[in-house]
Amino acid sequence: MLKEENHFVVPQRPSITILAALAMALVLCQSAAAETLEGSIYTDIVVEPLTLQDCARCHTNHYNWLKDNGARHQAVACTECHEIFHAYNPARENYAEIMPKCSSCHDAPHGTVEPVLQCLECHNNPHQPLASIPAPANLEDRCQLCHNGVAASLKAEVSKHTEQECSTCHSEKHGRIPVCFECHENHSPLAALETPDCLACHPVHTPLKISYPADQTKEVCAGCHAQAYTLLRDNITKHSAFSCAKCHPQHGQLPECQGCHGKPHSTQIHEKFTQCGDCHGIAHDISRP
Repeated sequence: MLKEENHFVVPQRPSITILAALAMALVLCQSAAAETLEGSIYTDIVVEPLTLQDCARCHTNHYNWLKDNGARHQAVACTECHEIFHAYNPARENYAEIMPKCSSCHDAPHGTVEPVLQCLECHNNPHQPLASIPAPANLEDRCQLCHNGVAASLKAEVSKHTEQECSTCHSEKHGRIPVCFECHENHSPLAALETPDCLACHPVHTPLKISYPADQTKEVCAGCHAQAYTLLRDNITKHSAFSCAKCHPQHGQLPECQGCHGKPHSTQIHEKFTQCGDCHGIAHDISRP
C-alpha cells in the first residue's frame, strides 16, 4: 500500500476483462502462426541448381544466341559464367560488378596491349562471340592489333597486297577467306589452278616471296615460264623427266651443272670449254649445240 497525505491508498488491479483480452490475443497469434506454418508453400522444398531450360524460360534471346552461334561458349552452362544473377540493383548501378569477366576464362588470347583487352569492342555479344564481330570495314583500324604478324609481313615484303585494305579481301564478315580468283586470273593455261595451288607458290600476305613444294608440277611453273616448259617438252632428254623444283629448289635459283654432273669429261676438255653450254646448249634443251 502507498501512503499519501496520511491516507492509505490501495493499488488498483487490472480488471479481469483486460487480462482476458490479452490472453485471447496471445491464443489467436499462436493459432495464426500455426495456420501459416501448415499452409506454407515454402516448406519441404528441395532447391535444385538452375538448368539451361530454367534460364531459357526468361532469357530466350540469350539462349537462342548461344544455341545458334555460341561457338565454344555452347559447351558452357549459363551458371558457369553467371555465378551472380538476379542481383542487379539500379540504385547501386552494380551491373559491371555482377557481370562475369572474360578474363576469368580467357587468358589474353590476343595479347596484353590495352585495346585488345577490351573484348566487347570486337566480340559485341558474348553469347555469340564470333557471329557478333562487326563488319570488317568497321574494324579496319584494329585488324593489326590481333593480326600483327600479318601486318608485319605485308610491310616487310611490299607487294600490291600491301596497298589493299584488309577488308578488301576479308570482306562481308570477319574470318572470311577469299579465293584468289576473285581478283586474279589463272596465269597457267596448262593447269586449272585453285586457291591451294596458288598458295603453294605465293604466300598470300607475301605473294612475291615465292616458294613451292619439291613435287610441284611443271604445268604450274609453265604459267610464268612457258618457254622453258616448251623446250623441255619438245626436246626430250633426261632433264625432261625432272620437276622444275629438282634443279630450282628455290625460285630464281640457277644451279651449276657440276652440282649434278660433276666434271664428266677430261681435264683438257674442261679447261678448253669452261661453260657446259658451249657444247650442250642450255639446260632446257641440251641437245642443241
